[in-house]
Amino acid sequence: MINILTAYKTGLSESWNEKKMLFWLYGFNLIFAYILSMPVSIMLNKALQNTTAASDTLKAFDFTIFATIMNQYAKSLSFSRSLITIGLLYLIVNIFFAGGILKIFAGENKFQLSEFLEGCVEYFNRFLRLFLLSVVFLLLVFVLQLVISKFFNFLTKNASTEHLRSILLFLRIFLIGIMLAFVNMVFDYAKIMTVCNDFTAMYKTMKNAVKFVLIHLRKTSGLYTLFLITAILILIIYLLLESIISVNSAFMVVVFFILSQLYMLTRVWIRLSFFSGQYTFYCHANTAIPGMSKEMLDEAVSQYEDRSTRQKESN
Repeated sequence: MINILTAYKTGLSESWNEKKMLFWLYGFNLIFAYILSMPVSIMLNKALQNTTAASDTLKAFDFTIFATIMNQYAKSLSFSRSLITIGLLYLIVNIFFAGGILKIFAGENKFQLSEFLEGCVEYFNRFLRLFLLSVVFLLLVFVLQLVISKFFNFLTKNASTEHLRSILLFLRIFLIGIMLAFVNMVFDYAKIMTVCNDFTAMYKTMKNAVKFVLIHLRKTSGLYTLFLITAILILIIYLLLESIISVNSAFMVVVFFILSQLYMLTRVWIRLSFFSGQYTFYCHANTAIPGMSKEMLDEAVSQYEDRSTRQKESN
């Protein structure tokens, strides 16, 4: 059985080795962020033109001005509807890209755009069905959190201090986080199983993924936690740097933009690392895997090792 630290380090290095895919996906995120900013840009341009507020907000952000602008202009621009539409489009495109990402990691060669797009098209229908199944799981999590919330409210109904409420609130957030992480982890492995074994029955694949995660719960959750902690640490570093930077000039706007783009690039890298690390662990889990025959496992491991050898030789 592969060590989770090995899978973690392999995930980080493999995703970084695929620099073409990393920067290609970063470019997509950059373009998408620009599209997302357009409704806000139009709203702010209409609200702040011929005023001194624009220059004033460079010196110090005024939330009152921003709230007033949102209240006066957002409805007329169908702001909420635009953001929801863009958000749904972003979600669908990411489901589309997941097939290409895993096809590259499961293949023998480095990133090629044609192969990437081929994987996107090949697995989109199956991954979309997996997503719809995940929505059912997320709804169950939502119902469970309502039940937990009601139960905790009952426990604290006659509490004389806020201490117990604070503890139970933290516990509720922690439990919800664990449930959401479990759902995300299960469907990551379901995608990996689909690509590695060319499964087509998504409900059965989802059940096999649940079994796989539970059989290796300590290691699958440990690996997921390592990547999650890495993502949180990067976010904390970004927020600390952001708090230091005072955006009070055109030069500092450029500095802030560069910092935000580095953070965006790092986020894409970590997301790729999640897939790569979990794929590595799945291929090297040398116990019986639900839905995967011994021949499938041997072939997946052989393909992974051949690809790793070629990459080392090319480097």
